[in-house]
Amino acid sequence: MHMPRLQEDGSGPFRGFLLSTVGSGRPTATGTIHEPTGLDLAMKLHYIKAVYIYSAEIASELTVMHVKGTFFPVFAQIPWITGRLRRSGSGRPFIKCNDSGARFVESQCEITVDEWLRVPDRCVDESLVYHQPVGPELAYSPFIYIQMTRFKCGGLAIGLSWAHIIGDPFSLSDFFNLWTRGLAGEEIYSTKTSDSRRGVPKPNSRGKEPVSIKRVDPVGDLWIAPNNDKMTTYSFNITVKNIKTNFRANGDVFEILSGMIWKCIAKARGEPEPVTITVIRSDPNGLKPRAVRNSQMISSVQVDFSIAEAKLEEIVQSIGEAKDERSEIDEKDDGVLDFVVYGAKLTFVDLSEVNFYEAKIKETSPVSVYCNVQGIGDEGAVVVLPALDREERLVMVTLPEDEIDKVKCELREWGLITPLLNGE
Repeated sequence: MHMPRLQEDGSGPFRGFLLSTVGSGRPTATGTIHEPTGLDLAMKLHYIKAVYIYSAEIASELTVMHVKGTFFPVFAQIPWITGRLRRSGSGRPFIKCNDSGARFVESQCEITVDEWLRVPDRCVDESLVYHQPVGPELAYSPFIYIQMTRFKCGGLAIGLSWAHIIGDPFSLSDFFNLWTRGLAGEEIYSTKTSDSRRGVPKPNSRGKEPVSIKRVDPVGDLWIAPNNDKMTTYSFNITVKNIKTNFRANGDVFEILSGMIWKCIAKARGEPEPVTITVIRSDPNGLKPRAVRNSQMISSVQVDFSIAEAKLEEIVQSIGEAKDERSEIDEKDDGVLDFVVYGAKLTFVDLSEVNFYEAKIKETSPVSVYCNVQGIGDEGAVVVLPALDREERLVMVTLPEDEIDKVKCELREWGLITPLLNGE
């Protein structure tokens, strides 16, 4: 369950909350604009929240000026992410690269890193991210909030709230890795993507309606995804060995895990079963190194059989045959209509290959990284993250509140959230 938002000075273990702005280290040419793609605009009601926690041994000497100062050269590499939105005559949003900056938040936590990490459900990390949605005044809304929380022991958390319109979770990770390299004194360079290469491949655009997005009622200039149900998130860790040993199917770890959780949700939800899902993964043919943008592969899977009754092998095979819908989404979104992607259909997000733990300070990885999406639609989403131990995965399950206990029962029955006994 989510911890309550703890952003008021003096509430819970937190105090402080000093807000300031951090921007680019050099001015951007006057009149520079950045045009979001259709895929960028389809993501505008979603936000990525990430938290990197570092031990006292590594981070106790880092000052606010160290942390803030290193963001200046990073933002100079990617100037449009510190710009502000405007609308063209047609209503389509674009970004004015006016160096308005990101919001920076300083706070203190009155417990130690070890005490914080003892909580088994990592959803508590949400309270280390200062978040405000884009709007209602687009011209004044930053895309990024950076929260620096100092723990009692001297440890450090850096929490990011990142508007998905500017880039996917892979981009957020690359951006933060740039920051840690800058902190180490390295020359930093962000991959630039020419406009001709920013678009999505359109090899066989079929003109079909993409099933992985859902149009919602107009939200105007306050970019918050509407929900009919109250959503809640639950997290658990699982080992790669558990998945490979106990759930045999021809697929990778993410596909097998997704198949099992899809089956658990179908059994808990009953009729009508979720027979269409969305799968979001890194583009295997994407640029290396990646530029900051939305290039994640968004695919749909539709089956004509009962997921609750099907064999795992059959479910995993269907996930492996997911159809890439990016070109249809890119053509569909003109920036005037409003859509949700995560949770429009039950959505499985593979972040297990993201280099979160490459964000090293003094050549040492963070002790914990959290990442999830804000603005998930009513069908729910499952996000799979790497853990510090390469043989583990952290799984974030966001579902309507009235479903979560039933799904937990199914997860327990299948041995996903408790150790299997005697291999049964």
